Order: sequence, then structure tokens, then C-alpha cells
Amino acid sequence: MAIICLISGFQVINNPRVVKEADAFAALGHDVTVLAALNDPADRERTERLLRGRRWRHRAVLDATDVQLRARLERVALRVLSRAARVAGRRFRLEHPLQLGPELVPLLRAARETRAELYSLHLEKALWVGLALARDGAAFSIDMEDWYSEDLPPADRAERPVRWLRQAERKLLREAVFSTATSDVMADALRDAYDCPRPTVVYNSFPSDATERDGRCSDRASRTVPSVTWFSQTIGPGRGLETLIEALGQLETPFELHVRGTDRRGFLGKLLACAPSALRARVRSHPQVPQDELLYRLTEHDIGFCGERIDCQSRDVTITNKMFEYLRAGLAVVASDTRGQAEIARRVPDAVRLFAQDDVAGLKSVLETLLLDPAALETAKAASRAAFDEHFGWSVSEARIQRLARQHFGACEDALP
Repeated sequence: MAIICLISGFQVINNPRVVKEADAFAALGHDVTVLAALNDPADRERTERLLRGRRWRHRAVLDATDVQLRARLERVALRVLSRAARVAGRRFRLEHPLQLGPELVPLLRAARETRAELYSLHLEKALWVGLALARDGAAFSIDMEDWYSEDLPPADRAERPVRWLRQAERKLLREAVFSTATSDVMADALRDAYDCPRPTVVYNSFPSDATERDGRCSDRASRTVPSVTWFSQTIGPGRGLETLIEALGQLETPFELHVRGTDRRGFLGKLLACAPSALRARVRSHPQVPQDELLYRLTEHDIGFCGERIDCQSRDVTITNKMFEYLRAGLAVVASDTRGQAEIARRVPDAVRLFAQDDVAGLKSVLETLLLDPAALETAKAASRAAFDEHFGWSVSEARIQRLARQHFGACEDALP
């Protein structure tokens, strides 16, 4: 049994990839700790529910529920420093790792306290910690859930230490005992950009468990009208919703559109304000639900929409969990032609239909092939679930993660005198 520490700094309820990796390591019998955050006291109950029955420990390095004076003062001080670093980046183009968030210092402190035999770095906040641990001579792995230095559209990158991120990624990917990424095209791109070992692909999927309906029809107004759905943590620009609304507005066939997430600055309302009244009547928005309920809500629908746009290289090469959740729920998938999504479409062309980004006419045509042909829609839905079970279920990726851990600790044992 080895001591393994996963470093995230993000709330575990919003970071299922860390949860799944922790489960995978714990299933091998390792002593696993996850370093994360708890940013909102309202999320404590959801966090405790997620952690119930887990075989690993959770430590919130910044805990908004800790009311002790020392903890409160530390949170305030770190947030002030992080905010000042972001202002300096925006106004003076100065870079500092604290622009990534206030969790960095407590993450490093907690990581060193675990005295782990392997540190697993997740998300950009862990990169600074990883560099410090590398200087300590610690063994670490790195998971590239996104290509952090190439993430976000240009307007949102002014407060990010992009050059520093590139340097950190290069060093950590070259020195990690193993690395993982979310797609084959991302793994190839990272290898080519940094002259590093090619990361192992670990898809952003979930266990292939039963998808029977829970008996509720919470979203749809009608079972007889085809339903299109889209979800994300936030409803905002740059995710293809603009193209979707325009294409749907040109359709004459009946449909419903269901959008799930937290509306960012009233984006959905502004988007629909210019749409025909007939279209507005067919659109319904829903709040976020816990991960264990999301699957049930998705199975109510027929078509899942992935409209990612290539406004940054990371978005082009990654594959979001949205794609895999649609496949797991047995939905036909309509997706923009990012390189990551095209990777899935090549493997399961019967389940995934691609359209060119921003091509309203092309998207309208793809939707019509499904909405106007019930047999084609049912065929795509059946292919979607079959493909997930065969190729993309979490058991496939879990086995890869566990194999990497066995190889690493086996090599460490072989190196002992």
C-alpha cells in the first residue's frame, strides 16, 4: 500500500475526474487523500453526500465553513493577494501563479504534510504545487484535463499567467512518472508541443451503470415531441448556443429545447430576446442537478448538443464530459467539428453527427435528419449507448489509471536494493 495525494484545489462536487481517480487508486488498496476546497457553505451537504462511503480522505485546504478567526483571516488575505495578482496581470501584463486562485499556498502546505509517495496534479492550481514538489524530489503524475496554457478565449486570458503555465506544463510533463489527457488529439498535441512522453488517454466519462428512468419526467412537456438538450455548469457565450438557437428558429418540425445550468448574466434571456416567439415557447431552462441525478434527466431527451467552438486550442483538442454523458444516456449526439469531438465521431459515426462550427445551415440540416426521421433517431440513440458500453465507459479509463499506478510502484519496488 502506498500513500497517494491528489491535488486539485477545486470543489470535489465540481471535479468528478478527481473523484473517479481517487476511487481508482483506493480500489487498489492505496492510502489516498484528496486536497480540494469548499468555497461555499451551501455546498457542504452535497460534498458530504458525495464523500459518504468513499475509501479515501478529503481535506478542504480552504474551507468556507471553518469559522475560526485564524482560518477566516487566512482566506481573506489569500483572496486579496490573488485578486491583486489578477489586477496586475490585467493592467500591467505581469504574471504570477496567484492569478490562478488563492488555494496555492495552503495546497502546498497540505501536500507536504501528507508525505505522499505519489502526488497526482489536477487542474492549473496544482501546477505551482507540482513545481515545488519536484524541487523537493517528490514523485508526481499530472492530469491534463484541459490544455491549461491554451485554455479560455482571448478576452478571458488577460488575467492568466499564460507564459508561466507553458513553462510549468513543459517541465511537469517531461518529469512526471506518468501523465494523462482527455483525448488522443490532445495527447499528440502535448507530445509535439513539449517534446514529452505521450500522455495516456483517460476519457471524461462515467461508469456504465443502468440508465433506467427514475419514473419522473421533470424536463419535457411532451413525450411525443422530439427533445434536444444541452447542459453545462454555466449557460454563457462561446459554447455554440447562439448557432443552435438560430438553426432551431429555422426549423418547421416540432421540437423542444432544454438548457441546463446556471445562467451567466442572463445570457439565455438575451439570446432568446431576438428569437421568434414560437421558438421561445419551445425553450425551457433548468437549474444544475447533482451528478447522480443528471443521467436520469438526460435520459428524458432524444438529442444531445455539443456546440464547442475553436476559440482556443484547448477547446479544440479536449472532449468534455458532455459528449460522454450523452452517449451514456443513449442520446443521438449533434456536435461541432472540433478535433476532439471529431475523434469520437470517427469511432461511432452512427451515434454522432458533426456540423461545421458557426454553420447555421449545416446544423439545421443535421438536426432535420434526426427530427424528421424517427427511425434514424432511434438508430442513432441505440448506437450511442452501445458505443459507450463498448469503448468509453469509465471502466476502460479506470483500468488505464490503475495500470499506470501498478507500473510506477512496481518500478519503485524493483529499484530497491
